[in-house]
Amino acid sequence: MNKDSEMRKGRQGRNRLSRLFLLLLALLAFIPCAEAQLRIGSRLPPITFTGVDGAQYRIPESLKGKVVILHFWQIGCSSCKLEMPAMDVLYKQYQRKGLDILAVNAGQKKESVRSFSAELGVSYPLLIDPDEKGARLFGVTDIPRTYVIDRTGMVRYRILGGVSPEMLKKLVLSLL
Repeated sequence: MNKDSEMRKGRQGRNRLSRLFLLLLALLAFIPCAEAQLRIGSRLPPITFTGVDGAQYRIPESLKGKVVILHFWQIGCSSCKLEMPAMDVLYKQYQRKGLDILAVNAGQKKESVRSFSAELGVSYPLLIDPDEKGARLFGVTDIPRTYVIDRTGMVRYRILGGVSPEMLKKLVLSLL
C-alpha cells in the first residue's frame, strides 16, 4: 500500500506538471511576438483595410511610389484629435508631391468612426480595423502610433505617442 500511495502521488505530480506546462504554452500563445513589431527599416506587411466610405485599401500595393503617414488612432485619444487636423494640413499641402495619409481606427465600430469622421472633417482616408487584426499585425500596442513610410515601402520613422505638426512635417519633407 505504501508503494501504491507513492505511485499515485508521483502520477498526480506529473499530471499537475503536465497541466501547468500546457497552461504556460497556452498563455505564451497570446503574448505578441516581438517579430510582429513594425520596425524602422522593415517593409509593410500585406493587409487590406476598409475605409469609412467602403473603399478597399490594399497595403502595400496601393501605396507604391508614395511617402505615407500610417496613423493608428481611436476616438477617445486626445492627442489624436489634435494631430489629425494637423495631418490634414500636411496632406493638402504635399499630396501633389506624393504624400498619402492613411488613418486606421483600431478597435472601434464603423458607425462610431463614421460619425466622428464627419466631426473631424479631414480629407485623407479614415480606415477601420474593428477587430484590431491590422493593429496586431503592425505591432501596435498603444494609441496613437504613427509610421512614416518612404516611396519604396520601407518604414523610415516610428512614432510612439503624439507628435507635433512641426516634427511630422520635418520627417515627411526628408522623404519627399
